[in-house]
Amino acid sequence: MDKLDLHFHSNYSDGKLPVSEIAAIIKSEKLKFCALVDHDSVAGVRELETCLNGSGTKVITGVELTARYNENEIHILAYDFNIDVAAEILKERKELVGLQKIEEMKKAIQLFRGEGFEITDGLVPSEKQPVGLTVALDVCASRFNQDLFTKRHAKLIIPEEVYYEYQAPGKSCAVERSDITAEWLVKKFKRVARDLIIAHPFVSVSVVTKPLNEKDISNLVRIGLTGVEVYHNETSDEQISLVKRIVRERGLHYTGGSDSHGKKGDTPIGQYGSNRTIPDFYLSNYNSNIELN
Repeated sequence: MDKLDLHFHSNYSDGKLPVSEIAAIIKSEKLKFCALVDHDSVAGVRELETCLNGSGTKVITGVELTARYNENEIHILAYDFNIDVAAEILKERKELVGLQKIEEMKKAIQLFRGEGFEITDGLVPSEKQPVGLTVALDVCASRFNQDLFTKRHAKLIIPEEVYYEYQAPGKSCAVERSDITAEWLVKKFKRVARDLIIAHPFVSVSVVTKPLNEKDISNLVRIGLTGVEVYHNETSDEQISLVKRIVRERGLHYTGGSDSHGKKGDTPIGQYGSNRTIPDFYLSNYNSNIELN
């Protein structure tokens, strides 16, 4: 069986390892197919291609895209595209999200101050984290605010609890999260990428999001996604069986990967669980020639 991994990350996004070290692992494991899918970045793809040139491993261009789907956040895996064109789309995305974050920050600060909390003057959005988290961290760092939490909730509050108590939909400080919609990304990448895959559909991408369900998968396929990630380290065997059924019934493409970030305890590259190698995949231009069963 050929070894493969179509979902891992480098230090160009939130991974720990540089591309050169990842390439060494891939050579050692003798992967036939691989795809570096850094979050909203294709900066490391060409470097991986260079590192693996002549190794016998096929590098499929990839990226993991962050998108807003209704009130939820989802991740979409784009594969097999022109890197330069994809980079231009991601640059446009970054600029749009940056402008959205400025407005989201203004609204969030106004609402929290209206609730009686102190917010640091000059607080600005961070490129690498959601506005809600930036605000929640700032709120929790204040002794005045923690005294207020104690009076209201009879305990000190951590950022995650700030979300559930104040920032979740319907709460007093709720603000729509900045991000590009799934529809926007599909429209942009449909002309560029051969495949757009729903990443780990039954795995929440953060504590403030919900896993998808079968109806969500159907809706995302309807707007233009071509498949689903079947094999993932946090997807149970029962869920894998469900996704396999959906793939068969709808004739979708499918992938799998370790989702390795190169950190201690991560699933090793080339696996999707303890000692379980990714058995197969199917994309428009590439497949492992093994029928999904």
